[in-house]
Amino acid sequence: MVATLLSLPQELIDMIFAEGLEPSDLGKVRRLSKDHNDRFKYHYWQLVFATIRVKLKPSSLERLIAAGTGSEALPFMQHVVFWPAATQSYLNRESPDHLKNPELVQSLAKTFSTLTHIKTVEIALGGGTNAAAYWKAVVDAILAAKSTTIEKLKAPVAAIQMSKFKPFASAKFLKLYRTSFRNLKSLEIHTSVQLENPTATAFFWSMVDAMGSKLEDLTVRNTRISFRDDPNPGSQKSYQSKNFSLPELKRLTLVDVAITPTDLKTLLGNSEGIEAIDICKCRMPKEKDGWFEVLVYLKDNQFPHLRELELAMNGTYNEYYYDLPKVSVKGNWRTEDCSVEVSCGGVAPGPYEFQANLWNELENNGTADKFWDSLTDRKWNSKQATRWKRRRRVEEEWAAEIKSFGNPDYIDEDDPHVQWVNSRHQGQLDALDVEADDE
Repeated sequence: MVATLLSLPQELIDMIFAEGLEPSDLGKVRRLSKDHNDRFKYHYWQLVFATIRVKLKPSSLERLIAAGTGSEALPFMQHVVFWPAATQSYLNRESPDHLKNPELVQSLAKTFSTLTHIKTVEIALGGGTNAAAYWKAVVDAILAAKSTTIEKLKAPVAAIQMSKFKPFASAKFLKLYRTSFRNLKSLEIHTSVQLENPTATAFFWSMVDAMGSKLEDLTVRNTRISFRDDPNPGSQKSYQSKNFSLPELKRLTLVDVAITPTDLKTLLGNSEGIEAIDICKCRMPKEKDGWFEVLVYLKDNQFPHLRELELAMNGTYNEYYYDLPKVSVKGNWRTEDCSVEVSCGGVAPGPYEFQANLWNELENNGTADKFWDSLTDRKWNSKQATRWKRRRRVEEEWAAEIKSFGNPDYIDEDDPHVQWVNSRHQGQLDALDVEADDE
């Protein structure tokens, strides 16, 4: 058996070891003989160091540095996940000041200068309010180490406030980003805003631009505190600089991001190889006209490699007389036989589902209103399609009025004034339902 294992071709060995073997199993194989160790130690290291999880504290980082220093396993240390030193339950109370500890700063920078094969970096912070501090600590260490090997960077799931990006987008840092992240292919970042500040958003996109010369996969997921926020970049008509460019971009995912037609044209302007676009509930000024302009741009520029287009445009604006549909394209949408799924009226599946040829609809309808009418069979501004938005407006008005009585948790439901407010708003909701059902 021992001799047989050593005599197997490398391709078959790779298949065997790909079937869920544990490090302990490979350890036993290595201990069979010197020849086994020489043959299989690389498989062992690849398995053990596939993903390295380390806490952001000096002692943990120093152990990782020691493991990589002068080791044959160093080339296999390519994926590092940084965890907070505190437990998740204490994150909200944890001060970010410990991330400025000189000992930690030095150890973190030394980690990147020692582990010279790191390609993937993740910051595993699932909650708390210090995401910007963790992002800064890790990125500053990458810059200090002058590392250029990073190909994938995943920011904390705990969102970074958009207003925090200004210090990360100074001329000095932008220059360093262009050097250290010149091989970055994938960037995933979570942001948050209370009320959109065009200047802060512009700083964020400046940072993305500086990191993006080789970027193939960009994901930006935003959390918006206020639904009523109706962002607009003002006279600039864009949150991005004139020279913004992501020439290698293939996959774009945007969720609840403030965007304009000009921004999307800039994002895609030099990205001839774009393959997939997924945009969900992003904020666009003059939505029905803006999204029509974007679709016309996609058609006019063709983008021959585009095979996946997801546009969920509904429900992210304050207009209550229409609801833009969700459009889903799989395949080459320029061909006659490409049927596009269209869902209208709230979250999918909405009350109206259609199949359409998006290319033909854009060819045959020259204005936004005519296009949306034709694409949705005139349902986009129907009482049924807009019912959920109009109900939400009534519910928001009810909640605001109830708050005028004091803390909602302590309101006396038997109070005649409270009962009158509840009854009036319920009557409004019932009337909306009847109106929609009778359409």
